[in-house]
Amino acid sequence: MGTKFGFRCTDCGYAATVSGGLDKGMVAVVRTMTCPDCMEIVDVLVGKYGEEGPTGDPTYDRDLNTCPNCHRRNVRPWMTNRPCPRCGKKMSLAHDVPKVNWD
Repeated sequence: MGTKFGFRCTDCGYAATVSGGLDKGMVAVVRTMTCPDCMEIVDVLVGKYGEEGPTGDPTYDRDLNTCPNCHRRNVRPWMTNRPCPRCGKKMSLAHDVPKVNWD
């Protein structure tokens, strides 16, 4: 089961609910990434059944490494210092408890 946490930028107020890194559900494998095109932090589909990479299923694979908001492929892993996509300042974990559990 995957988990999502709330992150907030104390400088500009931007907030996102994301996994915060690599995460795995029953089927989907996601990685938290920054999309400079829509200036969002998003969980991006990167694999299936615990493995990263193409699955061989063209319908599933077309969404790999694609921003779920703007559907562009200009996504980059969210760096460990957790920069805000809007102002560049460090984002903080809003709560230590997961906001969402997903499969």
